Parts: sequence; C-alpha cells; structure tokens
Amino acid sequence: MIPQQFIDDLLRRVDVVEIVGQHVQLKKAGANYSGLCPFHTEKSPSFTVSPSKQFYHCFGCGAHGTALGFLIEHLGLPFPQAVEDLARRVGLEVPRQAPVADPEVRKRESDQRARLKDCLLQAARFYQRRLKDSSQAIDYLKGRGLSGEIAVRYHLGYAPEAWQSLQSVFSDYQSRDLLDAGLVIDGESDRRYDRFRDRIMFPILSSRGEVLGFGARTLGTDEPKYLNSPETPVFSKGFELYGVFEARQSIRESRQVWVVEGYMDVVALAQHGLGHVVATLGTATTAQHLQQLLRLSDRVVFMFDGDAAGRRAAARAMETALPFASEQNRIDFAFLPEEHDPDSFVRAHGAEALRDWASKAMPLSAWMLEVASSGQSLEIAEGRAAAVTEVRRLLSLMAAGPLRNQIALEAARRLDASDLAKDSSPAFVRNDVKPRGASPSGASVPPGSRFTRPVIRPLGERLLQIVVREPGWARRVDDQARAALDDPQSALLSWIQQRIPKEGSVNFAMLHEAALAEGRERGSEAVRFFIRLAQPDAALDTLSENTQLLREEFNLTLVRLKLRVLEDQAAELADQAASSANARAQLQRVRETIQQLKAQPPNSEEDFQA
Repeated sequence: MIPQQFIDDLLRRVDVVEIVGQHVQLKKAGANYSGLCPFHTEKSPSFTVSPSKQFYHCFGCGAHGTALGFLIEHLGLPFPQAVEDLARRVGLEVPRQAPVADPEVRKRESDQRARLKDCLLQAARFYQRRLKDSSQAIDYLKGRGLSGEIAVRYHLGYAPEAWQSLQSVFSDYQSRDLLDAGLVIDGESDRRYDRFRDRIMFPILSSRGEVLGFGARTLGTDEPKYLNSPETPVFSKGFELYGVFEARQSIRESRQVWVVEGYMDVVALAQHGLGHVVATLGTATTAQHLQQLLRLSDRVVFMFDGDAAGRRAAARAMETALPFASEQNRIDFAFLPEEHDPDSFVRAHGAEALRDWASKAMPLSAWMLEVASSGQSLEIAEGRAAAVTEVRRLLSLMAAGPLRNQIALEAARRLDASDLAKDSSPAFVRNDVKPRGASPSGASVPPGSRFTRPVIRPLGERLLQIVVREPGWARRVDDQARAALDDPQSALLSWIQQRIPKEGSVNFAMLHEAALAEGRERGSEAVRFFIRLAQPDAALDTLSENTQLLREEFNLTLVRLKLRVLEDQAAELADQAASSANARAQLQRVRETIQQLKAQPPNSEEDFQA
C-alpha cells in the first residue's frame, strides 16, 4: 500500500499541464490550457487543463481528474503503476506500507458496527424493562396521554437516576464499545458513568429496525430538556429520522409522510391513530433527510409551529427541499396556531382536525413565494425588485422542469415581472456587464469570454464548494459560521480541516486524490460529499480562474452564513426582550455585531494572508 502522504507530496511536484501535454496538443487559453479531448471524439476543443488547480476537465464528456488520474484513465495504468510512473519523472522512490486487504478493513469496520448495535440493543431492552419500575416515568407518559400500547410500539424506556446503571447490563463496563456507542462518558480521573440518567428514552431505529441511538427527555430539572446520542460510527443526526421504522406501514396506507420536530409529537400523534409521522432529531432538515422522505412517499408534509422560530425553520426546510421538488412529488408546509405544537393540537382538537389542517397545508411553491416576498413592500418597485431577486435565487436551486417553470410564471404574475416568465433558470452576467467585485485596476474576466455567474446553492454547500477548490481557506470558517452548517456539511469541513498540514499547504488535486483513496478503502459520508462537490461546475470554475473574484465570493458567502446565525439569535432574543433586561442587552450586542458584519469590506486580502 502506498502512503497517502507520499501521493500528496508527489502531486505537489508534478505539473498536470506537462503530463497531459505529452499526450494532448494544448494551447494557452487565458489562465488555462485547452485542446481536443483524448477521451472522446470532437472537432472543437472542450478539454481544459488548469495549472492553478492541477486538474483537467472536459466540458464535452465530463472526464476530469489529476495528473495521476490522467495516467490511469488515458493510458489504462493500474493505480500503483501510475504512481511509479509519476515518481520516476520527478526522481522519487515509491515507499511501501504493509498492505491492508480491503476485505479485512471492511470486515473490521463491519464487526465494530455490529458490536455497537448489539450494545445499543441491550441498552434499549434494559431501559424498556426499567420503565415498568418507575412510577414517575409511567405517570409522566400517562399525563401526556400515552397508553402502554404506544409505549411498547415505540419501545419507550426509562434510564434510572443512578450514575452507573448500565453496569448491571454489561459484564465489561469499561469496554471501548460502550463509549463508541455513546452510552457512557469518561469523566475526570477516568471515572466512567452513564450518559443518560433519569430520562424517558426514545430509541432511534433504522429503517430496518436496528437501534442506532437514543433521544432522551429529562424527568427532572436537568438541562438540556432533550438529549440525543452523540455522533457515532452507526448514528448521525443529519441522516436519521425518528419513527421511520414504526411508521412504514402507516405511510404506505396513507400515501403520505408528515415531518414534525419532536419525539413526543411522533408518539402523541400515533396515540391518536396518526402513525405516518417522523421527526428530525433536533437538527435542521438536511438533503439526506429529504432523500429518505421521498423514498418513503411522494407526498411530504412538514408540520411546524406557527411562531417566528417555526417559520424560520420552515424557510430553511423549503430551501433544502427545492433541489428535490418536481412534478413527480408534492412537498407541503403546515403551520399550526402559535399556541400549539402537533402534540398539544391533537390533544386539544383531535386527529380529524389535524388531518384537515394538513390537507390545507401550503404547497412548496406558495411558501417559496411567501418567503421570497417576506419583509418587502410589494407596492413599490424596490420591494418587488428585491422579491424578484430572491425568487431567482430560489429558482436556481431547482432542477429544470415543469414545476420550476410554473413557479416562475406564478411569480411573474404576482410580482409584475414579465422577465421571470422568460427566465426560470439561473441568471447569467454577459460580457457587457462588469462582474460584481471587479477591481478598478482591471482585475476582471478575460476579454471575449462569457462570465457565468455560479449556480447559487444553499449557502453552506456553496461555501464548501469553494473550500473544496481552495482547501486552505477552510481555516477561515470559524465556529460562528460552522453553526449555520448542517451535520453533513460540518462533517465535510472537519474532514478538510484535518487534512491541512500545520506547515505547508494542500491543494485541490491532493485533496481530491486523498478522497478517491479513502473511497477505495471505505468511503465515509464526508468523502462521498466531497467527491460530489468536487465535480466540475462550469460557472464556478470560470469564476475561480480569477482568484480575486473567487475570494470575494467566499468572503460574501461566509458573511451571509454568519448573518444567518446572528439574525436567528436576534429574532429569538427579540421575543424575550420585553420581559428580560438581559435579553435586551444581548439583543443590542447581537445587532451591533450584525451591523459590523454588514459594514465589513467584501474582500480583505489580509484575512487570506493570516
């Protein structure tokens, strides 16, 4: 096995233009080189090689890769032989590590996952048994209107108050597996104790019924009120939904799935005969959630509280859903009265009233237009223009097709914007329009080229798309910006940051090769996400030819992410400000920070030299 560190060093030393140029006649074209693609027959060159990214890409057939990938794909060399060939060119000797057979690696990881799931299953059974012994827990569930039948169907349990209750379940309480499964915590002086104590336990099952983790609701005054299992080799909040296993049959029968925000909402609705309900696990809806939901049913109803926080969450969910929306499915948004969540609504008004409420849910198209128009004065041109700009941004997240076209037509009618009806695709900036951020010194798009504005993605994914191309910039994504990322996005950022050396640098080609190498061995979700974002994007790759413009795009995206977090904080504090002097003081500080960010220059060279 060839060490990844050696491959990184090798890619630093070779020049992809030189390697490809030995097999393809290349001509200088702006910052890049172009030629006829060696991977398919063509008469006009669509094959480009980027010396800055050390990467090649064909806009005709989609072939792309590093110098190493070129030798593998074009010459048909096996991976080890391609590495040997490149190493010879720069006078390096290829070191070897003791080979690790892929099947063995897979078996070791599979065995670990099986052990962790077994630990979680044993713990779930223990918590179920202990529920019967806790009159306080039983009284709490009865007080919420839940029957023993529902408690059994959802495998509800109780974690005793003692610090080491699980010691009676596992003969080796010090086992590493208990820690890796998220069941215990190693405290000071290596003193181990149970993670969950004096809590109602909600086992989180996979679609196949395997216990992956737990949600836990305190019976006392401990904070937080709800506690989830940590991220583990078998559990990730951004990928799982609570209740999905128990809801399968009801979803098939009702031909729809409702998405709520809490464990108790799921079981309370099931108690009233509404079994087609699942919940996100205390995190924003992710793309992975949407994929799973649309596999379950082609009608998804998001059910949110009607307060400001609920509507903000619904706006985020809508934006995440847009890439998946089409005429083949239906994604709706139901907003409950402000004084209710799904649990309290169904207890107050009954199941039929909630069904009726869901049947009148707002279609994604209507909610999208409401979000785009929110806060704008549509009676004046400036307000309509701002709404049109936001509609265009949201439309750009959707796949081309009848639904996007119909939303564009509806938006054009409502906003009196005929150009929207003609253009439901992402806008372009033409040659005669100076790109935003072009400097007075003339840093702009090469003459005669067509500058394409990048397809606008959800902010977190947009930021990571840039970081993938400029890995060193990952250092600038601080905790405040990270708070706006969903779990898969945050995991990818960590994966990139871990691969940036303390001294020296890492470029796109090196990171891409590292991802492919990991993919050959095991392939984490972060690696698969990286490979997807690393796919050539004509608009972004055009922008990245000008480092100044790409840097500005990165800075602006970073600021928008931070503003999103701060504006959410401000909205929450504003709700509390009337009754709390502390909240008013915090609100003032947050608003000052927002103003400082908005006043920040869009392109700070010093930030990138730090």
